[in-house]
Amino acid sequence: MDSEIQSHAFCAAQLRSELNRVKVLLTVFAIFLVLIVLRAVISLVQGYRGEAWPFAALLAVATGYEAAWLRFVRPAVSSGKEVSNTTWAASILAESLLPTVALVLQAHTTFVGPSRALTSPVALIYFVFIVLSTLHLDTRLSRAAGAFSAAGYVAASIYVFVAFPEVAAGQALLVYSTCVSYAALLLVGGFAAGKVAQEIRLHVVAALREAEAQAKVAALEHDLDVARSIQQGLLPKEPPHLDGFDIAGWNKPADATGGDYFDWQQLGDGRLAVTIADVTGHGIGAALGMAVCRAYERSALASEKDPQVLLERLSQLLYEDLPSEKFVTLATGLLNPSEANLDLISAGHGPLIFYSAAEDRFQTYDSQGPPLGLLPRMRYGGAQKLEFATGDMLVFVTDGFIEWANAQDEDFGQQRLEDVIRAHRDKPSAAIISELHTALVKFTGGAPQPDDLTAVVVKRL
Repeated sequence: MDSEIQSHAFCAAQLRSELNRVKVLLTVFAIFLVLIVLRAVISLVQGYRGEAWPFAALLAVATGYEAAWLRFVRPAVSSGKEVSNTTWAASILAESLLPTVALVLQAHTTFVGPSRALTSPVALIYFVFIVLSTLHLDTRLSRAAGAFSAAGYVAASIYVFVAFPEVAAGQALLVYSTCVSYAALLLVGGFAAGKVAQEIRLHVVAALREAEAQAKVAALEHDLDVARSIQQGLLPKEPPHLDGFDIAGWNKPADATGGDYFDWQQLGDGRLAVTIADVTGHGIGAALGMAVCRAYERSALASEKDPQVLLERLSQLLYEDLPSEKFVTLATGLLNPSEANLDLISAGHGPLIFYSAAEDRFQTYDSQGPPLGLLPRMRYGGAQKLEFATGDMLVFVTDGFIEWANAQDEDFGQQRLEDVIRAHRDKPSAAIISELHTALVKFTGGAPQPDDLTAVVVKRL
């Protein structure tokens, strides 16, 4: 905790607090200086000696000191320079000399005199400095203010008793006990101010920590926005243009970033690779896994024409790169538009739903092996070939569509997914995805989205 309190932020707060304390003192000193000078002038005009002039000079010196201290503190606030404890203590000692000297001067005046000097209102100036010492935000400095004030008052008392022995004549016990009480009150006041300074310090530290936490959250949110922008930039900007086919994809992460993605890539042999994938979890970690998986697959697709070998290579690479608790479900379809067929292969991803328009029925395809990156040197089965007739469509979705539950803890499920597809089978692919999302949100009744949502529809026109 001490290291946190002594942070640059706290030192800056302490210096700003000291800056305000000095400004208050300068304002008070300036007002009293004007009043004392006016009183001295009026006294001279009326033919008196003008005993206020020494006090005016003393106050002018104190004001000059506070102005010099202000010039020292202000640059320290701007530069973040720390002030040593010795310097703080020296400043407090210098300030405590003002009421001490004022008490001594009062003993030599006719309007107060030695008998009343030690109990005059000037002694209250000590308490002003003690109270304002709480703005140092340091228990030790407030206690020092009390100790210096008590010591100054005792010194002034000793001077008066030595220089004017008649003050205590006949009532020594009362006079001495009164002075001791004043000194004790100043000392106790310093300890009380120290307790107040400690509480203020704790509140300042708490406020600084909260501000620091808010700054970190703001920075994290900014980084997440950047990450989201980058991730969304990795998704296809527009659908592929293939004669006879309508293809659309859509993604909505549960957090600022997610682990789902879809992609399509034109291959050298004329086929189009259509991919959907889901990295376990969501958030930044899943987003990084998504970017790695996408990069590996696009690189491998450029050279590997066999989807079975493609999955085996991807699985090994991801096993070596991803943490043990991370894996990727992925499905890829290699679409041949000229022959209206598609080679479909899946690594633990489902459901993969094929709708036959002529038969008005759905068929679900199983995966050819476990998720990518789960085990080393995995072997996968061969791809399944799908033939497209007019109106047929292949629908890829991630499990966020299937597993999002309503308030009754009932999943949306595959059957409802198929019902929506059938009801809107005559619409374009993008519209079908939109209807799926609308039905899902309506079914869940506005419940928070628990997982990333991604869908791809490949439809024969």
